[in-house]
Amino acid sequence: MAAAPENPKILSFEEARDVVEDHAALLGSRTEVSKRLEEVDLLRAPGRVLGEPITADRDFPPFPRATRDGYAVRAADLKQLPATLDVIAEIKAGVAREQIPIELRSGQAAAIMTGAPAPSGADAVVMVEYTSRQGDRVQITKGVRGGENIVPVGAEARRGDLMVPLGARLDQAAIAVAASVGKSELLVHVRPRVAVLATGDELVDTTVQPGPTQIRNSNSYSLAAQIQTSGGEPILLPI
Repeated sequence: MAAAPENPKILSFEEARDVVEDHAALLGSRTEVSKRLEEVDLLRAPGRVLGEPITADRDFPPFPRATRDGYAVRAADLKQLPATLDVIAEIKAGVAREQIPIELRSGQAAAIMTGAPAPSGADAVVMVEYTSRQGDRVQITKGVRGGENIVPVGAEARRGDLMVPLGARLDQAAIAVAASVGKSELLVHVRPRVAVLATGDELVDTTVQPGPTQIRNSNSYSLAAQIQTSGGEPILLPI
């Protein structure tokens, strides 16, 4: 009497993935695949895998940056409140630091915008909400600590610091970093091409009216969508 056929082995998810990865070796070694790079425009880079590290091209911030609208001051001048200071300048965002012809001295303040460079001599910024100005004099009703509302030079990154590592998937934050260091194009890994093959006598294409015992091939399109959102290029094979 013939022996009963053995039950096929049921693979775990991990085992099935290993089988797929073993067959994917036909595409080339990991080293060969990792060398397949292309340069893409920054607007086409989201979702891609970075093929080169992104480093800071200068200190960030490159100047002591005000983080609030208000008045740049010397914190020591605000030990007794309210304090009244002479306003000797107005500093807008975008002005070059060397174009600020002032050095803040005791008893002085400079009106300043968020993102503007703090003048020499200033060690803090008082928020405008705690001030009252009349002409060239400003009254301040709240004290500040040294360094408050000012980001020092290089506090976020120093020139040459790693900003986004090799192999990172590029999201909106990484794209912003790339733009901030002057990158208009990025070197990224070529998208892997993944073939999707659906089998089954019950399957028909989405454009075909299914018979009473047939169903449309929806799984192929679901898998293709997963491949695309994971960074690959799907290839749908005929049923």
